Amino acid sequence: MGRNSALNLEETVKNLLRERSLSMRQLALLTGVNVATISKMLAGKQRVNPEYLQKMAHHLSVPPAVLFTAAGFEVDTSLGNIQDILQHVGFNADQLNKRSIEQELMKYEVYAGTSEGQELIIEKFPDKRKHIYGSGPFLEDLDEMFDRYLNSEMSEKERRILGSGLLYFVLATDAIPDYMFPIGYLDDALAIQITRERLTCLS
Repeated sequence: MGRNSALNLEETVKNLLRERSLSMRQLALLTGVNVATISKMLAGKQRVNPEYLQKMAHHLSVPPAVLFTAAGFEVDTSLGNIQDILQHVGFNADQLNKRSIEQELMKYEVYAGTSEGQELIIEKFPDKRKHIYGSGPFLEDLDEMFDRYLNSEMSEKERRILGSGLLYFVLATDAIPDYMFPIGYLDDALAIQITRERLTCLS
């Protein structure tokens, strides 16, 4: 993170603390992150920890994207810059494997054909979706797919494929932890892209 990003993050957090009548020490207590660690991170003297940003955003009552943007992260789910984003946070990009996601989707496709799988999608999707702030192609695709799953008539094969992508989002053990917002949803975004490609092939 560059110095300009550090200044932006530090200013953003301090403004939020003032608005909420909180001190840095109180924020440290709420998040469980050492106050010295937070101070160094805000000052650009320590690598930004995405998990800490997520915790801070929660206790400052703002969408995580507010702090991630201030820290210099590009808050989008474009697959074109996966390598750059993961390298920025020191994550091993090899763990984001398209083949392994395709294999998971095939398993979920079978489950999506059962009444239990269908009920799970309808019950669990809205709850998980509401915890993601922001906008972008991934979220638009996700919402469109859920609406289509609920409202459109389609073949059984199409419904199972569509359900597999939604079940991946709801159930999969992510290749990248979701707390690494927005990076944590890149494997979900890839799963949704694969699902859309498979649906297109059926057309």
